[in-house]
Amino acid sequence: MKTKILSALFEQALCPMLLISKQEIEWANAAFRHLPDAHRKRIQDWGLHQDQAWLELDTGRFQRLSAKSHQLILGHPADASSLQRTLLLKLLPALQAGGDPYLNTASVLGPLLGWKHCVVAKRKTARSVDLLGHWQEGKLQPPSHQSLSGSAAQTLYEGETGEAAFRALGREFPLDPQLKDHPSDLWIGHRIDLPEQPGLGHICVWGQPDFVDADTCAWLIGLSADILSSWLLSHLETQDKDYEPSLEARDPLTGLPGRKSFDLALRHAMQKFQQQNQDVLVTIIDIQELNKLNDQHGSSRGDRLIHDLGQALLGICRRKDQVFRLGGDEFLLLMPTGQTLPPVSKRLERICTQLRADDLPDLHLNHALCTLSEAKGSGEELMLILDQRLKACKDAAQAQA
Repeated sequence: MKTKILSALFEQALCPMLLISKQEIEWANAAFRHLPDAHRKRIQDWGLHQDQAWLELDTGRFQRLSAKSHQLILGHPADASSLQRTLLLKLLPALQAGGDPYLNTASVLGPLLGWKHCVVAKRKTARSVDLLGHWQEGKLQPPSHQSLSGSAAQTLYEGETGEAAFRALGREFPLDPQLKDHPSDLWIGHRIDLPEQPGLGHICVWGQPDFVDADTCAWLIGLSADILSSWLLSHLETQDKDYEPSLEARDPLTGLPGRKSFDLALRHAMQKFQQQNQDVLVTIIDIQELNKLNDQHGSSRGDRLIHDLGQALLGICRRKDQVFRLGGDEFLLLMPTGQTLPPVSKRLERICTQLRADDLPDLHLNHALCTLSEAKGSGEELMLILDQRLKACKDAAQAQA
């Protein structure tokens, strides 16, 4: 009778509870039954066959309370700092071990959070994602494809910036195939961003909190997204070029590689575009009326401006981006890019403002941009487009002068 009363009282308690009587499992509450299979088996084995007072798991500590032939196993959720430490100790080695980083992140984060679903997705197109890591009720699911249209995750990608973090109830997204049958489920998501490539993917969970509350869960998801993005960035930056660099001497004024080096880098970019669909953005830049500036202020002032512009262009680039001086006042930027193009025009405006001095108040930079995908993978076509667009930019600037 007492056991039935206790069972009724503690069935919906947030802390996992397990009752053992005469070395047999007599009862467990809902929170315990919702624990991952591996955790339940570990706790049951400890309760039946070991005598330590405490059991430490990733998600919390379990205490043994004994009275005669009865034992009550009581779970104490881990605090946020303990969960953070566990996440770091497990996720970083998992990423370093190799394999798919999205799948590895889900395999660590899913059991740590304990929610029914944990997904780590990679953006495939502007309207879809690949669910590369999907932890569902204690097991990793095969990768799948999902449209963003009408989904909760769509909120993370809307507009130029979107919301980096978002949470909602399933009933708010009746068109989401994962949530339409679970209106009361809580959905928590966080976008995965790189410095020049926001919206690379996202991490989300949905269901009901078991042993990690919603706020702590949201914080750990955000931390995981930051760790994954940092790993992806460092992995991209440390990849060695798989082509031999040009033997061309560096430009003595700016220290930058020249035309031969650009031609080689562009051929390599064309190969990657054909083989891996890796797009690049190429920007051509020149100084408007440099000859007039040299006549007014001397060639040494013009040389100093060219040097300073080369250094400023290096300052707006990522490690995988490249800057070249074609000669005279012309420069080229070559930037690998994804769905979102880097804001080159805005950065050039800032550079122009920085380079203007008391003697150069009217300094203006002409520039034109083109992606390899626009040129259908042809480097020759890309350069023709750039020349046409740069000429149009110069004509427009002269018309306004």
